[in-house]
Amino acid sequence: MKMSSILKKALMAFTGLALIGFLVTHLAGNFQLFAGAEKFNNYAKFLEENPLVIVPAELILLGVFLLHIYLAITLTLENKAARPIVYDTKRTSGESNFASRTMMWTGFAILIFVAVHVYGFKYGVRPEISPATPQGSLWNLAVNEFRKPQIAGFYVFSMLAMGFHLSHGVASSLQSLGLRDASGRPRLGGLGAIIGWGLALGFASLPIWVFFFNK
Repeated sequence: MKMSSILKKALMAFTGLALIGFLVTHLAGNFQLFAGAEKFNNYAKFLEENPLVIVPAELILLGVFLLHIYLAITLTLENKAARPIVYDTKRTSGESNFASRTMMWTGFAILIFVAVHVYGFKYGVRPEISPATPQGSLWNLAVNEFRKPQIAGFYVFSMLAMGFHLSHGVASSLQSLGLRDASGRPRLGGLGAIIGWGLALGFASLPIWVFFFNK
């Protein structure tokens, strides 16, 4: 059964908002980094010692993420097929901005970041950095990585891409779900910016704090 464009947009909105929900909880957990090695390692230990909860959650998250990517690619191709003529002068409805025009590219940047991030923190070596922290702790791995300028810079750049992507994505998702009308556009557009950039800056603060203030 072929899904209609409206259904695809609704599913893309649901998956996008579900991913944002995950980012909120993930950021809350990662903020334990500011509390020090013991609390951050206890947080990591809790996740690692509950595979019956974490593994199904990871599989569901992976499914949602892959579905969101599939829908994004499919809808982009359908939109291009529906407008095969390339005009010399592009016209917009007045709502086009940098974030909306770069959704495909910022989404691709996020995909690369997720692959690097998951590989690095799931399979990376956890070295000993300080006698005050135990050998092999996730705190050591995170601090060791974020002290590298190329890694810290990559994370901050990726979070900028995520900020642009989410700031438009939240408002677009609400519109697709019918939760936004003409009178509410400015207000909900602002909500999208607050959520998107709040998450992006929150995650970016972690490598910035380690690199500059946790030597």
